[in-house]
Amino acid sequence: MEKKEQVFSKHMTGKNTREHLDRFNDMLKGMMAPGELKSGPLEGLEVVEVGNANFPGMICAAMLGEMGASVIKIEPPGGDTAREATYSGIYLNGAGIPFVMESRNKRLVTADLDNASDMNRVSELISNSEVVIDAMPPGYLDMHGAGYRQLSKTNPSIVYAALAPYGHFTSKARNGRHIPDTDLTAQAESGYPALTGNPDAPEPYNFPLRAGIWTAAYTSAAVAVAGILTALLFKISTGRGQMVDVATYDALSTWQAFSLVWGFTNEEPRQRIGNFDWCLFPYGYYKAKDGYVTVAAASDSDFRGLLKILGRWDLEDDWRHLFDRIADDPHRLSELEQEIKKEVAKHTRRELFDKTFAYGAKAARDKLRSKGFPIVVETRTPQEAAREKHWEIRNSFSHIETKETGIITLPSLPPRMSETPSKINFLTTALGADNAIMQDIE
Repeated sequence: MEKKEQVFSKHMTGKNTREHLDRFNDMLKGMMAPGELKSGPLEGLEVVEVGNANFPGMICAAMLGEMGASVIKIEPPGGDTAREATYSGIYLNGAGIPFVMESRNKRLVTADLDNASDMNRVSELISNSEVVIDAMPPGYLDMHGAGYRQLSKTNPSIVYAALAPYGHFTSKARNGRHIPDTDLTAQAESGYPALTGNPDAPEPYNFPLRAGIWTAAYTSAAVAVAGILTALLFKISTGRGQMVDVATYDALSTWQAFSLVWGFTNEEPRQRIGNFDWCLFPYGYYKAKDGYVTVAAASDSDFRGLLKILGRWDLEDDWRHLFDRIADDPHRLSELEQEIKKEVAKHTRRELFDKTFAYGAKAARDKLRSKGFPIVVETRTPQEAAREKHWEIRNSFSHIETKETGIITLPSLPPRMSETPSKINFLTTALGADNAIMQDIE
């Protein structure tokens, strides 16, 4: 007997809806198929990245390149020092893994910016480009006559994105212009590590904890890309370019908006609350029999559904409303958390997932939506996540073959766009691989 397909909404069960979903799935298969020849949305856009040891700038340029832009990266004659950073001492053709990743779809050119002849060529190149990514210390290109002040006079339509720890304005930006842009210091300056980790752990395990990824670098790059795309839209309507100034340290700070607003409103310092969330509960990680699960059942109806699944309806009276379950009093809330922990620990990860999945499928058909939709999923290790076939189906990773390094697997930009898909066309790491570009400039 054929197994009936599970759906989560009564609106997805009709014949017309199913036909629509089938057509949508066919479209997805086409847009995610390898070897897609459609052009990227930024095809024809000329971008020049000038920088050294600045990962936010490198990542920003790589993202634009994956969207179809033509990107030229200018690095020092000895190579960008970012080439030295790598994982476990692994180098591919003399370049570290982070540099290799962020060199996708870029042509690599070397130039000594302190040499007048080289600097003149670089100035000519960037003055004729449409987007400049300035990842040098603040004021460096301006001092050499190739900053936004000078370029905007000869090319008013230029979009000039500058990325630095403190930005390019204010006295702190001026005084800190020579401070290297590192992800670790950006996290520290934003206050982020002080909010991460287990506040109940004994010394020395309750110290400030950095994110396990370069979150400041990628956040800053994403902010810069959003600014550049916005500036390009403005340029389309007005013909005028502009400067896009990104401070790495405040890019991460402002993305902690909820806790910042809470702190300013209540005139209290933000606190580390570990597995709790300031607004929602249950909303965290819990230990099951065979590992950890993630529980998201914050709304009142979701919470009631979770209690029903766990067989703990007795907890409902004291914790009925969301305002009873916010972290304004972490010590009181820990009483409820201990009870949730106790019940979760009785099950395996798969048992909890199956229970909530089955409950959610039935609850979705409730016209009043009163049963809630508690979510419990497996909290995966990186190894488990890498084995997930879902990412393979979505082509979330691209396999690129190069003469220098062989086949490399790289992550692709997350959006799957039906008409203008992002794409990794080529990858090179050879120092000065495209220096012929500079030789053609008089």
